[in-house]
Amino acid sequence: MSPINAQVRGLFSTPATLVPVNLSIPCGYDEIEILNLSDFADAGATTQVMRAKGYSVLPVGSALQTQKTNFAATMGTETMITTGGFTFTADSGLEPLGAPVINTTAITQANPGLVNTATPLVAGDIVRIYSTTAMLQIAGMDFTVGTVVGGVSMQLAYLNTAGFAAAGTAAVFRKVPFDARFYPRSRYITAITQAAQAVVTLSVTHGYLVGQKVRMKVPTEFGMLEMNDLLGTIVAINTTTNTITLDINSTAMTVFAFPTSAIAATGVSPAQVFPVGEDATYQSSFGDAVYNTSFTGVQIDTGVLVASKNYAWFAKKSTLMA
Repeated sequence: MSPINAQVRGLFSTPATLVPVNLSIPCGYDEIEILNLSDFADAGATTQVMRAKGYSVLPVGSALQTQKTNFAATMGTETMITTGGFTFTADSGLEPLGAPVINTTAITQANPGLVNTATPLVAGDIVRIYSTTAMLQIAGMDFTVGTVVGGVSMQLAYLNTAGFAAAGTAAVFRKVPFDARFYPRSRYITAITQAAQAVVTLSVTHGYLVGQKVRMKVPTEFGMLEMNDLLGTIVAINTTTNTITLDINSTAMTVFAFPTSAIAATGVSPAQVFPVGEDATYQSSFGDAVYNTSFTGVQIDTGVLVASKNYAWFAKKSTLMA
């Protein structure tokens, strides 16, 4: 039997704030390699990843990677990582949650909230928090991971828990490997300002665009009951703070605040934003309310990427023929 090899390739760039990169390639490709083009021949005092390789037979998130040598335009020894690497998927919308991580010791009162855990992920990952001891008001919610201190803690990037009555003393989290199948997605709310144009902070990187229309769902327990069920158009976004600005005047509304853990224990629905389409002022159709974003291919996680760089990628598959 002789092998028939196939290869596809392309280019991509990373943003200033790293997030995983999804490459759509045909099903069946079982090898992936990326090269950092921006830092080729760099002899400076840097040690960024220059080349990384992934294989479908390795555990999810694994990679072989090679870093640049400090003060030299050469590369060091290839090393292995088991998180933050490559994930092969036949349909991202069907991917299961990651395994439960139960060694969480606390969720602190801070801005942003800090999860003390010996098993952190990488910045940009999405995690689902549940089975909390105290701080029940965030149980069941998804959050984008911010700054990570390896083996110590990870931030819940867009959640301010400083004003909560008490810290969480334990919790379980699971990685959400891919975003929801359809774009634009519903998102959990972590804050709303009182302003002529309300600014809404969301718990997971939202990906919304100016001109999209959303409906607000704010249960009474979150204080700003006047906002509930209002329809608004997004007039501005801020990707640093993960906020959307709406054409809704919330100046005279009640202050938005999470309920206490004791109230949440009785059963409370989270505050959410639900996309309903596009404003004809900006666009001409409602098509993106049901845009399917699931894909077949490889997710490149932030553990093998560097912000604001250009990359080449190569994907391969082999088929044995008689």
